[in-house]
Amino acid sequence: MFNGLKMVVGGMMVAGFVAAASAFGIKASDNTLIADLDGNGTEEIISYDENIEHLENGDINYSFEFTIEGKTVYKEGGLIERYPEATEEGRLHDKLDHLKTIAVSVADINPGKEGKELIARYYASVDDIVLGYKVFRYNNGKLNVVSEFYPEAAHSYVPTAQASNKYIKVNVEEHIDAIGELWLTRTYKLTKKGFVEKESKSGTYTVAPARYEENKSTKYVAANTIEVFATKECDVKDSLGLMAEGEKFVIKKVIFPNENNGYILMRAYIKTASGLKGWIWVDNTIDEMGQPVNAVAVK
Repeated sequence: MFNGLKMVVGGMMVAGFVAAASAFGIKASDNTLIADLDGNGTEEIISYDENIEHLENGDINYSFEFTIEGKTVYKEGGLIERYPEATEEGRLHDKLDHLKTIAVSVADINPGKEGKELIARYYASVDDIVLGYKVFRYNNGKLNVVSEFYPEAAHSYVPTAQASNKYIKVNVEEHIDAIGELWLTRTYKLTKKGFVEKESKSGTYTVAPARYEENKSTKYVAANTIEVFATKECDVKDSLGLMAEGEKFVIKKVIFPNENNGYILMRAYIKTASGLKGWIWVDNTIDEMGQPVNAVAVK
């Protein structure tokens, strides 16, 4: 399970990357955006066009292009083989065998830098999974790809507020057997080779809202009585008491163990409906009915 978590983007998902977009660009039509991309104080009119054809043999033929102020500034496309003889590691083209649509948003992922970025999200035909992202910057009349992003997670998005020019926060959906859906905030450095995760030395990850439009965290309910501890070590001497079976709680942050011993999945800092705050173990213990013991997500 922990290995599955590390695989997420590392969530480099690429999954829902930019919920932030509409906050920074005025949507003029389905395929037209208006925004100041180069920071000169004048908004540009950006249009994009996609054409995706699914062939009978499973291959996909697609084209995608940007037009800014009436000038074509970027083109890509070609034949995507469903079962290619050879693939190139890290190339988005070889990851699009289920491509359904391409959506573009405006986002300010480097707020200290003048201008805004365009982010193209390449969606799969199943469950709105994002296959990949491309980040574009516009300067001197040219639109360039500054990064490509390939998550392994099913869903993800980029929060609107970014505090640093050097790093970008991405909220990624994880699935933990014992609790179900869990969204984590992961931080990545934008490089020419893509997004590289800035791993937390403490192993602590902030839990992000599950439904970012509503800014709400997923609520869980204790499947049985769960002991709550004052410290992240979950030492019995630091016990704060018991969370009752059926009590609702939210998870604020989590720590994954350095080694996966097959039992402890993570430690979670929680807040219960009654106001109790502290740490709990989350493990993969199941009862005689095959159900998780420690915590189950409220649907």
